[in-house]
Amino acid sequence: MNKPDIRNDDDIKLLVHTFYGKVENDERLGYIFNDFAEVDWDHHLPNMVDFWSNLLFQTGRYKGRPFRQHLPLPIQKDDFIRWLNLFKETVDDLFAGKKAEFAKEMASKIAASFALRMEMEGKFD
Repeated sequence: MNKPDIRNDDDIKLLVHTFYGKVENDERLGYIFNDFAEVDWDHHLPNMVDFWSNLLFQTGRYKGRPFRQHLPLPIQKDDFIRWLNLFKETVDDLFAGKKAEFAKEMASKIAASFALRMEMEGKFD
């Protein structure tokens, strides 16, 4: 069966909810999101749908600056690899096509950028 590409907000919602379901249940990332940050998923997930909708379809719905919110978290450098692998796995499980590849490329850039910026902030010393 051929998988669809990411076409609209319904697809982004499926991607975001499926991905963060994996994050929430991940042994390491789940601790950061659930126990340490105590993420309000009902608030966070719509924001992430807006974030990815803006990245993939330039909807303009996301205006935040997410990096600073991540600085206080007990993130280790390897956590970005774990996050990225879960994201790519989720995309590949659900979708195939140009937008799906673009989403994985953007996730790679976000993970690399956050890791570099945190290192520059002295987070990984």
